[in-house]
Amino acid sequence: MRLYGTHVTQFDIPKPPDSVQTLLIAGSSGQASNWPNGAGQGSTLAQGTTEGNAHIARFTGVSTAGALLNFMVNLVSTHCSAPASGSSLTTGTTAGSTGNNIPVNGQRLFQIPSWSTGFSVAALSSGYVMVETWQRA
Repeated sequence: MRLYGTHVTQFDIPKPPDSVQTLLIAGSSGQASNWPNGAGQGSTLAQGTTEGNAHIARFTGVSTAGALLNFMVNLVSTHCSAPASGSSLTTGTTAGSTGNNIPVNGQRLFQIPSWSTGFSVAALSSGYVMVETWQRA
């Protein structure tokens, strides 16, 4: 039998997370937080970040009934909101913008933008969102 690797890091992250946060989401509300390892996280060292900062984040939502929770995440601002209908995608993917509200259906892995100092999550129903972060190796 041959060993194999995967390009989908969500399925094969080789070590436990460096930090884990759990946020309680009440129905039709949101929560915001700083990244757990300090300000100026980022995904590239070229933009002034340090190796001790988080670069990958996995968001997992669980409803209060124990089912997967569908929610929205904004990787760069505290302005995340859950849409009542349609999409809440906004424009802006640069430093100083309010970013994009990205839908997450249960679980999703992200690379943290280099200008991000915090994030926010929102859902239409109640549940918990767990945020696991990994530092650059």
